Amino acid sequence: MGHYSIWLEHYHNCRDKILEDLKSYKKGIDSLKEIVDKKNLIIPIHRTNTKKDGIMCFVDGGEGIRELLGAVVYLIKTSGLIIKKTSNRFHDEKFVRDVDMGILDYDEYTKERVELLRSAMEFDVAIKSIEEYNPEYVFIDGSLHVNSKKRSIECNEYSIYRKKFNRLLKRCKENGIHIIGVSEDSKSKLFANYLSFKYNIKIPRFMTDSSILRILFGNAKYRTVEFTPCSKTNSSLTVSFTTVYVQPTPFSNPLRIDVPEWDDEFSNIIDLIVELCKGSRHYGYPLPMYLVHLDAKVEKKQAEWSTKQLIHHLLKEEPSLMDSILNKTRRDSRPLG
Repeated sequence: MGHYSIWLEHYHNCRDKILEDLKSYKKGIDSLKEIVDKKNLIIPIHRTNTKKDGIMCFVDGGEGIRELLGAVVYLIKTSGLIIKKTSNRFHDEKFVRDVDMGILDYDEYTKERVELLRSAMEFDVAIKSIEEYNPEYVFIDGSLHVNSKKRSIECNEYSIYRKKFNRLLKRCKENGIHIIGVSEDSKSKLFANYLSFKYNIKIPRFMTDSSILRILFGNAKYRTVEFTPCSKTNSSLTVSFTTVYVQPTPFSNPLRIDVPEWDDEFSNIIDLIVELCKGSRHYGYPLPMYLVHLDAKVEKKQAEWSTKQLIHHLLKEEPSLMDSILNKTRRDSRPLG
């Protein structure tokens, strides 16, 4: 029996079981909705005429990794988009950019170390943007809470990451700058854990925050109440982060937004984010965040070209190093077909 026949038979045997497993959680979702409605944990978003203007900074980063015989070659790009917003218009767009390339030895945390380097560069770009343009708002791609709770790893990259994150928070607090974390496709259970802890609710399996909210409220525009996530991870930071979920447009998935505990203008920030998301009813993501994401993205061809140039240089200068450390893996040399 060929693989396709085996797969088709297995698919027919499994699909109904999977459906029944998922349907069994619906009762739990229905009871959860009753509690959420009763406690007024979801707030509808209504159209507002309030317009937030000012200088804004949007920061994102991208990375490319190439695994070789004895080391990993990494390429990192980070971008900060500075815009001035007046009424419904953006103008005076500027970019603050940085790049890095290097090699890392293999260990169990190699990919995490590259992510730490990328995040540290994002914080650097944010700080540089503050120094050069003094924005009123700094939007960081990803969660501030998650950044603060990132587990400790025994490596230099982690200590650099922590120092730069702390420096960015301190700079924003000293200068009265709103720093905001925006998570595009959250797979977390922070809100679910909050509900479970505060209201003793049992959350069904397979239910992330986003999936729960989509099931309960569908295509409505809403925001959750503000909450402070529970965390099982220790952190050297004493600051906590206030969090909400926002569905800014009718057909989008929820965004997770968080700010430091000292920021007392969260409602105004939510209004601003909803305003920035008006470009697409389905995507529901701040347009400047999307633009800076495109600018910082590391294309596969760019990573491969950079790695190839490095290999050619080392082959010319030090052939033995190239052959032992930066040689291709067997997988890369595997015959096609």
